Parts: sequence; C-alpha cells; structure tokens
Amino acid sequence: MKITAKEDCNLLKLLGTTFPETSVTKLKKMIMYGCISYKGATIKSLEMLIRKGESIEYTKYSGGKGVSKQKTDLPIIFEDRNLIVVNKSCGVKFASEVSYKGKTICSMTKSYLKRKYGDAQSVFPVCQVGDYDSGLCVLARDKRSAAAISAIWNKITKQYVCIVRNDLLKGENGRFNNYILKGSGRIVSLKYRLAEQISLKDESLSVLEVIQTEGNMKDCRELFNEIGNPIVADCDFDRAAMSNNFSKICMNGISFRHPATGRVISLEIAEPRGFRTVNQ
Repeated sequence: MKITAKEDCNLLKLLGTTFPETSVTKLKKMIMYGCISYKGATIKSLEMLIRKGESIEYTKYSGGKGVSKQKTDLPIIFEDRNLIVVNKSCGVKFASEVSYKGKTICSMTKSYLKRKYGDAQSVFPVCQVGDYDSGLCVLARDKRSAAAISAIWNKITKQYVCIVRNDLLKGENGRFNNYILKGSGRIVSLKYRLAEQISLKDESLSVLEVIQTEGNMKDCRELFNEIGNPIVADCDFDRAAMSNNFSKICMNGISFRHPATGRVISLEIAEPRGFRTVNQ
C-alpha cells in the first residue's frame, strides 16, 4: 500500500493520519516490525521525516517467527543489504571501549542483525556522531560499501540543527566556502540560517539550521567556535555547560549516492524532543 504525505511530518504522524482508528501502540508496532519501507529500504524509526509529496510503502504484518525476530527498539532510519542508518540519541555510545560494558549503537545493530538472520553479521562503522551528540550514524554491512562511503564522506551533504552562543557576527545567514580551520587545518564548506532566538536570563542563544558540503561534524563544531559562536555544551569548546545539558548539535539529515545502486539517498529526521530547552 502506497502512502503519500500531504504535509511535512514524521513517520508516526503520517501513519496516524492514514489509519486514524488505529492505536498509537499498534502504529509503533507497524514500524518496529518492519512493515514500512521508503525508497526500497526498511524504516524502523518513529522520527523519520517524510516531506510533502514523498511516499512510503506499507506492507501488512503477516506474523511468524522470522518476522517477529526483526522487532527492534533500535531507531533504524534506513536498512538494506549494504547499509544501515541509525538515529543515535545523546549520551549513547557509538562503539564500546575496553572498560565499557553497556549497549552501544554497534552492539545493538549486531544483535538486531543476528536475531534477524540467525547468525553473526558483520558491521563496519562509516560515520558516527560523538557520544554527547545526537543524529544520524551510518554503518555498512560489507567492506566494499564501507570503503566506498568512507572515501567520499567529507564531500557528502550533511544537515544539522544546533544552538550557539553570542551574537552572530556573520549575520543571520552565513556562508563559508573552503574555510581553513586554524586548529586542525582541515577545510570546511557550509552555510547556515537563523531559525530562532532563545532568550535566557543572562544571554541570548541562536538556533541555526546548517547545510555542510565539505567536512564532518567535528569540523562544523570547530568552525563555530573559531568564529566566536561555540555550540552550547560542546564537549570540546563549552564544557562548563555539559553538567546541565547534552551537546546542542544534531545531525538531522544526510544525502549521498548509494555505493551499490548509485541511487541518491536523502534522509532527514526531526530534532530530539526538548532539544531547544537549555538549562543554566
């Protein structure tokens, strides 16, 4: 069944509009059991953004042991035989350290694939956001796909929402082309626009929507710090605010060419709930 969005909305809201008599619990199960696909790939995240005019495919849940094993709380944005894209929350580790025994994005992905296919599956990290950051992470299921995406990652278009301190010296709309970072020497290209001003007791903060065409998230964070607008609770440049806040940057969109099919994949998610609340 093809479902076309009449307005920009997340996946859960789109299903609720399409099936108004179905409970939220059942709608969530549709997603968790892999009943929804987008551009041929399975989606298992409530927060996947579907733009007006875009379509998803709904396949009725048929039950069975094999299908039930695919249930997962891992917020999968995109899944096919080559890639898995996951929405990582603030505070969740991407990969484990020697002394860390908790769950990570990598361990949860491996566990999910093992349940689904019955034996251990390989996972190759391609792109990740920091432990204190949130947003889209890309994992490959084979070495060839991992190498192909990794080789072009710095040129892939990335989208962020972030909250920065101090007045915007570059104005409400800023652009940086081939900006050379003073700290790392890396090259960054991005543009931003002011989405909202947040007034606190002692200062005013700016919510920015950022499109980056060269560099990675760390480069983006470093650039804003260099121009005098550090990201709130940044683990490198605003550590004093970390006691009361998670890092206020989220990678909420990416666009890239699929390494196997050549098809352009554009994915976007909603910002985390409560993201624009800043504690002092």
